[in-house]
Amino acid sequence: MRGFEFCETMAGSFHLVDSPSDERPMSFTIRARSRGLLDFLRKPEVEIEGEIDAEGFADHRYLSGRLGLDVVRTGTLPYSFEFTANDGRRCAFAGRKTVRPGDLMTSMTVLPGVLVGDGGALIGEALLRFDLRSDLLRFLRSFRATR
Repeated sequence: MRGFEFCETMAGSFHLVDSPSDERPMSFTIRARSRGLLDFLRKPEVEIEGEIDAEGFADHRYLSGRLGLDVVRTGTLPYSFEFTANDGRRCAFAGRKTVRPGDLMTSMTVLPGVLVGDGGALIGEALLRFDLRSDLLRFLRSFRATR
């Protein structure tokens, strides 16, 4: 059975834990794909791949991971992906949108997250946003059925 795919961009800033006052730009663009509709209904998550750009830390680096889409049951949209930093270290991003029915506009567009190293040590913190004005139409147009 067919699945679906879409693209999304989140942008904002991050800082490393050893320099918390040094805020730097960060963004990621992903393509999310479900394996198939039946698989998605059993486990509402999609595979993601794309690019992270975290200035001076992970410049235009490939990422891959998962995005949970079980909003009705969990009230969250968890993002989890891995990438290689500029210095060759394997790192990961973990973030979660917490959806609040009384504040859908903000809760669906703000993504706080952390950057962690290979052993799980905290490397940095990030705050990203989905820009409704410039990205919403492109986001909606990116939805399509897949084989």
